[in-house]
Amino acid sequence: MNVTLLRSDEALFALRPEWDELWRSAANATPFQAPAWLLPWWDVFGTGQPMIATLREQTRLIGVLPLYVLDEPPARKLLPLGAGISDYYDVLLADDAPGPATQRLLHAALAAARGDRVTECALLELPPHARLMSVAVPAGWREQPASQIPCPVLQLPPSPDLLRAFIPAGRLRDVRQYRHRADRQGGWSIETADRDNVKELLSLLILLHRQRWEPQGEAGILADPRVLAFHSRAAGELIRAGLLRLQAIRVCGRIAAALYALLGGDAIMFYLSGFDPCLSRLSPGTILLGYMIEQAVAEGRRELHFLRGPEPYKYAWGARDRMNTTRRLVPA
Repeated sequence: MNVTLLRSDEALFALRPEWDELWRSAANATPFQAPAWLLPWWDVFGTGQPMIATLREQTRLIGVLPLYVLDEPPARKLLPLGAGISDYYDVLLADDAPGPATQRLLHAALAAARGDRVTECALLELPPHARLMSVAVPAGWREQPASQIPCPVLQLPPSPDLLRAFIPAGRLRDVRQYRHRADRQGGWSIETADRDNVKELLSLLILLHRQRWEPQGEAGILADPRVLAFHSRAAGELIRAGLLRLQAIRVCGRIAAALYALLGGDAIMFYLSGFDPCLSRLSPGTILLGYMIEQAVAEGRRELHFLRGPEPYKYAWGARDRMNTTRRLVPA
């Protein structure tokens, strides 16, 4: 095995074809590890200081650990690509990669980081199964106390007629009642983004998200112009990669709510939403999320990830906590 560190933007983008092939072949890869997510992120948030550790078996790429250096004086940090807006992180490995692969990649990156006078390495948002959760800290580094955040997950049944065994009866009753109410108001329909209309639906989602948060004096994630720029760049790539499910609900022909989710393996990951406060009595977001869950079950998906944060509505659907961990390493 041979470890190489890519330290330029040109080398990072040149890796894309092999990186994308590795991501598509890895059984446990998440959308947050896909080049279709991370390269648009680098376009917007990149610092010009990538540190991408790659592992090859002869000439075949079998591992990628995408990190970068961020200067926040007096700190100089080593962080994952996608930091801030990605809910899961881990090393990306081929399914047949040997056991020491994760250690080889991380240790190579940390050795270079010491030479670059990095003061902290933060391995952010590691889910319980992440390989980086168990990798040993190399000599010359020490680990600080870890922090955790809940990422509620709803288990999904094998067929839609079993939903009542997985979702509280009260929530299913709410979905039915809101659908009947919307029917009485003139009917409702679902619109799904594709390559032709993804920009239009994304613009509507952004508008609805702002309408949801600004009246409460809160900015919401889309208040940051860089986050808006990222989603504008990434949406088309994510659609082409089959990773984005962006849906809107129309009530009486009027867009009432929109949901943005990522698709990965047997899971759907609910990332972002917005709704028209003027139609809150119809709870269009509840109708749309119920529809999205039914569709996911019909497709054979077994989990709905609500991602970071313990917001009460997640538990109302029956989700249970899984904990993301952040490991912080500093020079000894």
